Amino acid sequence: MLFHFHNLQSYLRVAGMLTVLVTVYAIQYEIQAQAESNNEVVVASVNDDRIFEQPLLEELNLLAGDLAMNSPEYQRLRKQVLTSAIQRRLALAYLTQIDQAASADDIQLGVIQLEKRLALKQQSIEEYLQEKHINREELHHRIAWQISWPKYSNQFLNDKNYENFYLRNRSQFDGTQLQVSQILLHTNQQQDRTLVQTRELAENVLQQLSKGTIEFPDAARKYSDSPTGKTGGAVGWIKFGGAMPRTFNEAAFALKPGQISPLVETPFGIHIIRVEQEKAGAISWQMARPAIRDAMIKYLLTFLSVNGRKMATVEISEGWK
Repeated sequence: MLFHFHNLQSYLRVAGMLTVLVTVYAIQYEIQAQAESNNEVVVASVNDDRIFEQPLLEELNLLAGDLAMNSPEYQRLRKQVLTSAIQRRLALAYLTQIDQAASADDIQLGVIQLEKRLALKQQSIEEYLQEKHINREELHHRIAWQISWPKYSNQFLNDKNYENFYLRNRSQFDGTQLQVSQILLHTNQQQDRTLVQTRELAENVLQQLSKGTIEFPDAARKYSDSPTGKTGGAVGWIKFGGAMPRTFNEAAFALKPGQISPLVETPFGIHIIRVEQEKAGAISWQMARPAIRDAMIKYLLTFLSVNGRKMATVEISEGWK
């Protein structure tokens, strides 16, 4: 009897250990399944090219840091990462149309080369995907982009085109300074009017300026939410790559002295800009090469995505609109 009782105790101990192991494996499986499920959530698509949520969230977390999820800046970044993902896929759609995109064989070769590099680190492709929080479809998209974009852009990123681009947009690169004034209407900090009311007010102010029924300094003193309103809207001298938001700079540098911009939206609100004076710079295109290259890359991406949009169907999930 003692012998059988001892066996029963051993059996129970083994059964208990097996139960623990099964529980641990079940939890690990559930965690892995959840991660894989997150990688499969589609937030948008461009034709048949799907955009998954997890890679966007990873990029967003890097950009947003400790920003509160309900903050306007976080929401702006959220929109930015999705817009960039859509832009790349629109560009790929157009590159495919003009036979400049990576082929299926190119992509498969890229996967094989990646597997070989991973093997040197004793890492499998599955471990790599889990580490990067992506699935194979996202991996194939990234490889396609890494092949297609240089193949296309390297045809244009050369000294001759740098110089031509510089000459067409000289004031952006030669150190030109503009003395500008602004009327700023806050869209996030204002408590006594809605966003719609702010836009209506901005349109009304712009109409008054265009009709000449109010002078710019007087309009700034009357309507501007910026401290510069007290001085008639005077901001001072700015450079294209300076501290002002890029959309502000782009609008300002499209004007000649005395001209007033259309409505310009930045994270600070809605701006109306007037250029007061201009001082030309003396920076050569050779000295400005890095800035010119960045601007040309943006130009080429915009060109590709605009043309891709003409032939693509873009769908965005409700949660990301």
